[in-house]
Amino acid sequence: MYRRSFIAAALLGAAALVGCAPSWRVVTQASPAPFVGQRYFALMPIDFVGLQIIDQSEDRYLAGKDGDDYQRFMADKDSINEEFAKALVEGAKEEGIEVAEAAGTTSAPFVLKPYVGYMNPGFYAVVSSAPSQIRLTLRITTRDGKVLDEVQFSSRTPSPIPNTALSAADADKLTMGGRWREDARVIAAYAARYLASRVAP
Repeated sequence: MYRRSFIAAALLGAAALVGCAPSWRVVTQASPAPFVGQRYFALMPIDFVGLQIIDQSEDRYLAGKDGDDYQRFMADKDSINEEFAKALVEGAKEEGIEVAEAAGTTSAPFVLKPYVGYMNPGFYAVVSSAPSQIRLTLRITTRDGKVLDEVQFSSRTPSPIPNTALSAADADKLTMGGRWREDARVIAAYAARYLASRVAP
């Protein structure tokens, strides 16, 4: 038992040292927490307005892409939203919290509003690679839009080293979209943990 705990702690520490471990930073928190005991939240789609890709605006980044690359990027954004929502709903459910996707008005007392303002696709080449990155801000608001909590999350996903035993999940990370999907899932897991900490502090 002790050995397993030691190994798990060592792995988490190593991940943090290489920058793979996501983190969150609280920008603002309502006090006292109005979410204590709440078990139902609405989730809006990710807002990408004003998105920066590395050091360029989204429009400028896409200006140099052909039609296929443009469509692929837009599909990647859709899949980021889908993977984030799916993972957040599942992660919250494990904490006894119901998160329901919504597109507009909702009867939920509190609304989760994710915003992605920065993305880095990273890259993969046989001789070198760099991790992707997504920075996501999650705002928890009242139904009428008053911001109660605002928290920033970040995740970086490295490309795996290709080999004959590469799993389907690892193979997906060889692509730009695959790395971003993993970032979305990781951030969602941490967002679910943050939400649980506010519902049952």
